[in-house]
Order: sequence, then structure tokens, then C-alpha cells
Amino acid sequence: MKTFGWLLMATALQILFCFDTTYCFVTMIPVLNKVVSKFDESLINISYVFEHPESITNQSLSYEAHVLRELKDMKMTVAYYVVSSESMNRFLKRTVDVCSELGSAPYDHMARNNRLPSICPIPARERFYIRDLRPAATTIPGFLPENNFIFDTSFHTGALLQPLFQLLYHGRLMRIINGNIFPTMQPQPSTRPKSPMSDK
Repeated sequence: MKTFGWLLMATALQILFCFDTTYCFVTMIPVLNKVVSKFDESLINISYVFEHPESITNQSLSYEAHVLRELKDMKMTVAYYVVSSESMNRFLKRTVDVCSELGSAPYDHMARNNRLPSICPIPARERFYIRDLRPAATTIPGFLPENNFIFDTSFHTGALLQPLFQLLYHGRLMRIINGNIFPTMQPQPSTRPKSPMSDK
């Protein structure tokens, strides 16, 4: 209770000092504690490096993908789950046709310093990579609550939506006020009663 009281008081003081919104900027950042990858070894090989996992603001992810067979199309489904000790609730789910996004502004921005597919079908034996993806650089509205989460990115191919690969990000949203982490909290391991893989 003493810890909770201190956090409550510290939050109240920070809000008081930020009564002028000109000088108060509140945002959220995702802090990861685990990344899980699964892929169909007959279609693609996926590897990744998770750097500075103990950091809050300097985490970095890099990926490499080796396509083993031609992929005529590819769809990506993203889902965001809010996780508590008792439950896991899906907050958002969206499916995007990756091939239709080729050449779009967001895709070109992501591809600027990386190597991503530029045509569909995606040829066999192609290699792609994403370098130095920083979770803390993700813009998240400050009004969202601090909570544990699972962010699921799943890729499928073919008319039957054959699973291609999946990346699961486990972490916690943390509040940043004027560039400072406030209140001071460490990310807690996310627990879940069932896997989002069963919720497609």
C-alpha cells in the first residue's frame, strides 16, 4: 500500500506541474519482455535479434527472412490483446493485403532503410531484412492505460490462408511525461489464459 500511495502522490504532483499543456507532453511506449516467432520451415526462414531487452527506452529488434518458395500473395493480420492476471481481451484486430500495400506511403517509409518485398508474387530464394526497429519510437496515445499486452502479427499465404509466420510481442505499455518515465514501474511478464494463435 505504501508503494501504491507513493505512486499516486507522484502522479498527482506531475499532473499539477503540467497544468499548462504547453509544457506537458504525455505519451505511451511499449516495453517488450519477450518475442516469440513461429514459421513454416517449408516456406520461409525467420530469424531475429532482440537487443537491450533490459532497457525501457533503448530496445531494438532486427529481423531477417529467407523466402524458400514463391509466395503468390501474402496477408497480414495484426491483433492487440490487453492482458491481466485473470483474462486476455482482444482490443483490436485488422487484416491487410500486403501485396496491395506495395508502393503505399507507410510501406515505402518502412522500406526506406530496410529490404522488403517490392513485387508480388514474391520470388523464391529472396532475402529480406528489417534493421533496428525501436518499440519506444512507436507513437501511442497518452490516454491509453498502462497495461500488459500481447501484440500478434500473423502472415498467411494462398487462397486457403496457409500460415506463413507469426511474431508475438509480449510487453507492457508505460507512460512517458515530458520525456520521463513516470511513475517508475518495471514491465511485468504478461500471462495469458489461452494463446492468441487459437483466436484467428
